[in-house]
Amino acid sequence: MKQQIIMYNDVAFLPGAKAIVSNKANADAVKVQPVVPADFASSEYSPWGDDNLFPQNVLKDLEMNSIALRALEKRKTVHFGRGIIAYREQANLSTGIPDRIPVEDPEVLDFFRINRLNLQWVDLIGSLEIFANGWIEFILNKGKDQINKIFVKDPSYCRMGRMVEPSFRIQNLYYSAQWEMNPSKDPGKMAIIPMFNPDSYDGTRYKDPSFAYPVFYRSFNKSYYHVAVWNGIRAGGWMDIANKVPKLKQAIMANQMTIKYHIEIPDDYFLQRYPSPDFTKAQREEMKKNLLEEMNSFLSNVENSGKSFSTFTFFNKFKNEYVSGWKINVIDNKLKDDAYLPDSQAANSEILFAIGVDPCLIGAGIPGGAMGAGSGSDKREAFWMLNAEMGVYRQISLEPLYFIRDFNKWDPLIRFDYVTVDTSQTQDQHPTKTTKRIDQNQAQ
Repeated sequence: MKQQIIMYNDVAFLPGAKAIVSNKANADAVKVQPVVPADFASSEYSPWGDDNLFPQNVLKDLEMNSIALRALEKRKTVHFGRGIIAYREQANLSTGIPDRIPVEDPEVLDFFRINRLNLQWVDLIGSLEIFANGWIEFILNKGKDQINKIFVKDPSYCRMGRMVEPSFRIQNLYYSAQWEMNPSKDPGKMAIIPMFNPDSYDGTRYKDPSFAYPVFYRSFNKSYYHVAVWNGIRAGGWMDIANKVPKLKQAIMANQMTIKYHIEIPDDYFLQRYPSPDFTKAQREEMKKNLLEEMNSFLSNVENSGKSFSTFTFFNKFKNEYVSGWKINVIDNKLKDDAYLPDSQAANSEILFAIGVDPCLIGAGIPGGAMGAGSGSDKREAFWMLNAEMGVYRQISLEPLYFIRDFNKWDPLIRFDYVTVDTSQTQDQHPTKTTKRIDQNQAQ
């Protein structure tokens, strides 16, 4: 069967040869002129943060904050859904909505299987949701005309090379697990991976056997490292407040004395009760000890709640007045059990607002409102709203797959998307029997 040549503008795709033909006359007339930010670093790489430990510091803050960790994990799971599907669209005249036909091309399926692509993409999404930065290393075949392997790098180990003359472009990715130690460029301590350079690719072969490929949620006024939207809660101090409250509560519980009663005993009570010479000093001390033990038992334990307590007073004949006897004073706890909890709730609210996750999705109540995990319908609608907002982020995280498709000369009609988790699988049992859905990326 004759294979059809696909033409689009000045580009043609030859299915049999698996090649793309382009018209060089349509090439750009000029190159983009880069501008370089002020950089006073003395190293070959640009420091990430003032101490070059920005990602490590972020992770330390997150490790102490279960709310932020859980919310970011929720964004990652909603973003990923049930995983990535490669498909082609096929017209459906009855519904007017194209059907998605899963790709069965051996080279595509083998690539997904060998690279465990879905498993690696979970890490890429985590990199983007936490740091807004991610890097992938592409390993080419020996002919340097196809991508064989992919490795999603740990973003906290990555540092970008500085923009220096003559190209003023980021030429290398520096990869190390020892940034706290200011590592040398020795093998095992630091790996230097060339960054992808379009000028090194002629459309068929690439100059280097491997290269790093950046993926990011772009933030303006940043040239090397982008900043996640939620990082404002760190810069603004709300996360620090949330992280300090548990430590304050621990310190209070460990160091404060919890005294509920103050018992006042007249100084001469035991002398008058157990006078000399009928009682010796040692006998009086023993009587005092026994009485205090009885009082401790009397005031302790739940079963003693509500008991009455009687005391005797003495009449002072010289002053012609009664002398007060024992007194039991209840001590007011100035530091209540809920101390600092309003501050913690306010900080948690700010954290969830910044991350963009509805509290009911992680089992929390509405910030500032009554506590509760929300109803099932609240959770379902909150999920679909978050899922609907993921479109722009999924577009970014899927872009490397389109790069791989074009580099490896796969069919340009192949598309990629995430399969959404369906939270309404019992919808046919609902009294309204409605079939309305707001998601648009269900795999057919």
